[in-house]
Amino acid sequence: MNNTNIVGRIGSDISLKFLPSGSAIANFSIAVNQDYKDKGGAKVEKTSWFDITAFGKTAENVNNFFGKGSMIGITGELEQQTWVDQQQQKRSKVIIKLQSFTFIDKREQNNQQQGNYQQSQQQYNAPQQQMPENNHQMPIDDLNDEIPF
Repeated sequence: MNNTNIVGRIGSDISLKFLPSGSAIANFSIAVNQDYKDKGGAKVEKTSWFDITAFGKTAENVNNFFGKGSMIGITGELEQQTWVDQQQQKRSKVIIKLQSFTFIDKREQNNQQQGNYQQSQQQYNAPQQQMPENNHQMPIDDLNDEIPF
């Protein structure tokens, strides 16, 4: 089983792109804070960063409803990507392919962040959609052969 759940804050602006067919791909990162005590009893705060990729209508919805700093809960699948860099070195990283998301911030915070974010991202011309009335998971659309990995 390949499944992961994460709750954290979106740490960068969401990058929304469209394939020639019109299918959307969104990339963003999530910061997850972890607190623990070291051997001496001192509190230690650690932040882990996760790269997230969403496809189709899910990508468009994430772009419409969230922005940098938004709290989000996600469910996804881990995928290792590999490539050869410009120096001909093999490289790899693990991403999370988003399957569903949950609104974590209070509704007032989501609306404020959504409005601020959409004002700064008007060039995408994404269709306006209303925020769901309650926490709601949105499934990922069926993937097609155009995805480059």
